[in-house]
Amino acid sequence: METREENLTGEAEQVLARSRALSSRALTYCNRIVGESDALATEIKSLLQNISTVEKQAKGLKNRAEADAVLATVQEAREVVTGMGPGGDLRKFCKPRNPWLVSLLLGDKINLVALRRDVSQGIREEYHAFRDNAALIMLLGPLSLVLGMSWADRHQGVALGTGTLTPWLQTGVQLYLAWLSYFYLAMALRENVLYVNGSRIRAWWMQHHYWSAVASLGMLGLPINSQAVHVFFRSFLVWSVCQAIVMFVQNRYQRRRMYTRIALGRNTSMDVVAGESSGSSGQLLLLYPMLYTLQVAQFAIGAGVAWRTYQAWLSPEGWLENEAQGSDLRGMRGVCLVGATFAYMAYRNFVTTLVTQMEKSGRGGRSRSSKGGSSSRRPGGSSSTSSSAAPAAAAAAGAKGKAT
Repeated sequence: METREENLTGEAEQVLARSRALSSRALTYCNRIVGESDALATEIKSLLQNISTVEKQAKGLKNRAEADAVLATVQEAREVVTGMGPGGDLRKFCKPRNPWLVSLLLGDKINLVALRRDVSQGIREEYHAFRDNAALIMLLGPLSLVLGMSWADRHQGVALGTGTLTPWLQTGVQLYLAWLSYFYLAMALRENVLYVNGSRIRAWWMQHHYWSAVASLGMLGLPINSQAVHVFFRSFLVWSVCQAIVMFVQNRYQRRRMYTRIALGRNTSMDVVAGESSGSSGQLLLLYPMLYTLQVAQFAIGAGVAWRTYQAWLSPEGWLENEAQGSDLRGMRGVCLVGATFAYMAYRNFVTTLVTQMEKSGRGGRSRSSKGGSSSRRPGGSSSTSSSAAPAAAAAAGAKGKAT
C-alpha cells in the first residue's frame, strides 16, 4: 500500500513538473512571437516609407521612360507588400486599427488579424458559405410571402395587390426584416474582418451593408397596418426575389473566376466575391445586365415611394400631438425615408458597378496591348509566354476543380 502511494505521489509531482515546463515553453513562445512580430512590423513600415520615397523621386525624373520603368518596379513591390506575395498582406503585421464597426461592437483591444494561412483562408470560405446560405433564404422567404399575399387577395375577394396583410403574413414580413437586419450587419462585420486581413473590398460595398442594415431596421419599425407600408412591402418583396436570383448567379460565376484569378496571381488570396468581383467576358454579358437592371428597379421603387409620400413631411400634424384617427402620416413618413435610402443605395451601386466595369475594361486593354508589344519586341516571345503559361494554367485548373 505504501509503495502504491509513493508511486502515485511521484506521478503527481511529475505531472506538476511537466505543467510548469509547458507553461514556461508557452511563455517563451509567446515572447518570441511578440518580439518577431514587432521587429517585422518595424521593417514593413520602413519598407513602405522607402517605397513612397522612391515613387516621389521617380516622378521627378526628366527621362519619362526611366521614370515609368522605376514606377512599374516600385508598384510591383507595393503589390507584393499589399497581398500579392507569398506572405499575403504584410500590413496586417503593423497592428492595423480596428474599423469603427468592429470597435463599436467588440471594442478596440480585440485582435482580428489571422497570422496562420489556414485560419485566414477559413475566414474567407466562411464568408462565401454565409453568402450562399443567405441567398437561399433571401429567395425562399420573400417568394413565400409574395405567394401568400396573392392567396390572401384572392381569399379576400379584392384585386391583386390591394388586399390587407393577414396576421401570419404580418409576422412573416417582420421576421424576414429582422433576419435582413442580422444578415447585413453580419456581412458588414465579416467584410471588416476580411479587410483587416488583406482582402481588397471596395469601401462602398461595406458601406452599402451599413445602409442596408439601417434601412431594414427602419422598415421593421414601420406600422404594419399602414396602407403605404403595405404597398411598399409588396414591391420590396418582389424586388428581393430578383435580388436573390442575381446573388445566385453572382456567387456561381464570380466565385469560380475568383479562384482562377488567385491561382494566376491577379488577385490576393484573401479577395472575395463582392459586388465588383471579376468574371469572364461571357459571364459578364449575363451578370452586368442583371446587376444594372436590379439597380434601376431598386431606384425606381425607392424614388417612386419617396415621391408619392414626401408630402407627409410637409404636414404639421403629428409632430407635437397624436395623429388623427385613421391618419397614415407615420407610415408615409417612414416609407418616404426608406424609399430615399433605397434610391441612394441604388444610385451608388450603379455608379460603383459602372466605374469598376470601366476600370476592368481599361486594365484588360492595357494587359492585351502590353502582351502584344512585349512579344513583338522580344525574339522568341511566343515560346517563353507559352512556357510560363503552362504552370499558371495548371494552377488555374486546380483552383477551378477546388471551387467546383
